[in-house]
Amino acid sequence: MSNHITDEVLADMAMKMGPDWQAGRHQPRDPEAEITTPSLEEMAEAPGATQTKYRVTYDRVGRHGGRNGSPAPAPLTVWAVTADGLAEHIQKDVRQYLMSRETEVIVDLEDMTGMVFAGMNNGGSFTLEALQVVEAGGSDGR
Repeated sequence: MSNHITDEVLADMAMKMGPDWQAGRHQPRDPEAEITTPSLEEMAEAPGATQTKYRVTYDRVGRHGGRNGSPAPAPLTVWAVTADGLAEHIQKDVRQYLMSRETEVIVDLEDMTGMVFAGMNNGGSFTLEALQVVEAGGSDGR
């Protein structure tokens, strides 16, 4: 009896476990923790600023998130004050899909789109939707 794993066994394992079984990286986000708030650092940079609740819908992220027929990561719902703060939330969310340690997220609030860069490579893209705006002073801009 051989202890060698054949290509057929590996293919069978991949079909049962999904595209991320080797990397062991993708862990679906907890639906209860889906909505995150601005960080204290972000709030300190812009005290009393308007907060916006965004839905981030990923087109593709990394090699296993929406490429070659695999599903893209689930949308992220997040509160943010600034474009940089929103980019930080997105970067934390997509890090698990990327092999590169050097990741950068660019957010364009004018076009409501964004890009993910993994090192020098295109690591993905996403669209944004503003769901709710809370103006400074507490008025709700729904």
